[in-house]
Formats: sequence, C-alpha cells, structure tokens
Amino acid sequence: MTELDAFVLAAALLLLTPGPTNTLLAAAGAILGARQAAPLIAAELLGYGAAILVLEAFVAPVVESLAWLRPLLRIACAVYLAYTAWRIWTAPPADSRGAITWGRVFLATLSNPKALIFVFVILPPRSIGVVDLVQPYLMILFTLMALAGSVWVALGAAVRAGARGRGGLTIRRTSSVVVALFSALLLASAAAPVASAASPVRVTQGR
Repeated sequence: MTELDAFVLAAALLLLTPGPTNTLLAAAGAILGARQAAPLIAAELLGYGAAILVLEAFVAPVVESLAWLRPLLRIACAVYLAYTAWRIWTAPPADSRGAITWGRVFLATLSNPKALIFVFVILPPRSIGVVDLVQPYLMILFTLMALAGSVWVALGAAVRAGARGRGGLTIRRTSSVVVALFSALLLASAAAPVASAASPVRVTQGR
C-alpha cells in the first residue's frame, strides 16, 4: 500500500465515521429529503476548509515546535468525541424541518475535532512544502468530504419514513457507540507515546 493509498483509506474511514457533522447531514436527509439536504454539504466543506486553514496557519507551527502538544490535542479530541457520543445518545430526535440549518452544519463542522486529526495525524508533514505536497492531498481530501457527506445525506433519506420511530433511534444509538469507540482508540493512540516517554530507563553500571 502506497502513502497515497493509506491516506485515502484513513481519510475515507474518518469521514464516514459518525460524528456531529455526519449526524446532522443524516438527520437533514431524513427530515428534508436528499434534494433539499444536498446544499448542506457545502456547509460541511466550508466548515472543514476554515478549520484546516486556521490550524495549518496558526496552530501547526506551534505544535511542530512543542512536541508535547500533539498528544495533548489528541486527548482533547478524544474527550470531545466522548462528549459528542453522549450527546448523540441522549439527544431527542429532530422533530421539525427547521432543526437542521446551513449555519448549524457549518458551525458543527468548524468545531469538529476531525479537522485536528486531518491536520496533525492524516495529512502529510508540512516539512516537504505546502504547495508540493499538502495542496494535492487537500484536493483529494475535499473530494472525499463531498462524497462522504453525500453518503450520509443519502442514508438519512433512505430511512426517512422511519426517522421518527424506532429506525431513527437505532441510527442515533449506533452512531453514538461508533463515536465512543473512535474516542477510545484516539485516546489510546495519544496515551501510548506518553506512557513510553514516561517509562523508566534502566542504566547498567559497570562493575
């Protein structure tokens, strides 16, 4: 598997993982239908674009100079995902057409911790150059975002008839469990290097 293949696979899996943005897109598909919910995908793209731009321009340089910030950011993402899983599990299903708006999707995506994962985990390092490496990867990433958003809108539209009944509850509960599992995996990935660095080093003294 090449580096590009690994990037596409990791990005696609993360984008298809249930989360705040995908939950809103699926709910929009279930409430509004696929055609009326389709414009919300633009809100997703703009939200991710703004978040990645800010992270790349202002946060990434600081993280590159302070190695301890990277696991800290992963832990913060894991905590936020755990909170999101709880909110998805306990939140009542959307019951009106005005519950899902363009602005809400944009703001949910702007604060989505997946942007942090894209910048600090999945996207290639910035040492090779933004123009030569990161920009083509970003083009691929935004294409995958549009495709994944379309999948979630279509999924919501497919269960539109049962969105107010047991079907909608099952989707929300399943999404909550998946988000919680992803939070646990992200927390484990952040804790591993911290634990390794904190482990005592044995020094062998000569006799």
